[in-house]
Amino acid sequence: MSDPVFANVLERCLGVQRGEDIVLLVDEGTDAEVIAVFRDELSRRRCTPVVAAIPVPELPGSEPPRPVAAAMRQADAVIELTSLFIGSNRARRDATAAGVRYLAMPGVKMSTFRDGGPLAVDFDQLRAGATEVGDAWTEASEFRLTTPAGTDLRGSVAGRPGRVLHGVCRGVGEYMAPPDVEAGTAPVEGTTEGVVVVDADFLFMGVGPLPEPVTLTFAAGELVDIDGHEGERLREMIDRCDDPRMSNLAEVSLGLNPAGLVCDVAMETESALGTAHIAVGNSIAYGGTVDARAHLDCVMRDASLELDGNLVMSCGHPPD
Repeated sequence: MSDPVFANVLERCLGVQRGEDIVLLVDEGTDAEVIAVFRDELSRRRCTPVVAAIPVPELPGSEPPRPVAAAMRQADAVIELTSLFIGSNRARRDATAAGVRYLAMPGVKMSTFRDGGPLAVDFDQLRAGATEVGDAWTEASEFRLTTPAGTDLRGSVAGRPGRVLHGVCRGVGEYMAPPDVEAGTAPVEGTTEGVVVVDADFLFMGVGPLPEPVTLTFAAGELVDIDGHEGERLREMIDRCDDPRMSNLAEVSLGLNPAGLVCDVAMETESALGTAHIAVGNSIAYGGTVDARAHLDCVMRDASLELDGNLVMSCGHPPD
């Protein structure tokens, strides 16, 4: 019998068709049961699952071996199931430019596919609300992000398009990242000021959620201070990148999946309605101009967003 949640991903998100070649991008940290069920579900649909195993990525955005990159370009679709997010790399950009549909689902577990969970939602229905928030970002000039824990961050988004992830990836060359449903943008370089209190997780930087919050301070669009014991996770990853551009404030986004929880699966935490996340480093895919080595997400709970002084979202709820 077909698994309804895997079916939701393959049919509603990816729109698989009979006869397609689907690359499953995996590594040693990928949940073996997830691979097995995807293979079975694809075979049921008369698709050809191609399991492409790569070494565990060194950094977010690491490139796969060249033969795997070539297989990605030649596939009809790719599902990224690696233990670390790599979907910002050149191989993915080349594949989607060639028309390949791409789902980035790094670090998911069988528990992520639970009934009533973040992959069981109606992604088409959520798309409308996410697009509305994305349009608000596009039209705005200034943002302010706050949380009860102490986040207070503001800056310019003038001329920056809203970036929406809604999970629906049925068109030629599309890229989505279910269970993540989010809307945000890259603030204008050099404009962001304030503090971010990260009280949910540093994604793909150790197992979350964080046991205690970490305060990040930004000045003129750059990360200038990390305060808190758990901040060593972020500091160590930035050091590994060995790129001075990693201090750039690269993204501000709201999580919009109502079935997502803050948990030990990074993609689900990032998706959860009521959360927000900022990122440092690479902003190219988010409407920015900084081509740093990696893109590192930092998630906070119970976020409120104002655009041009108007409340857009408060702890997952739009204004009355």
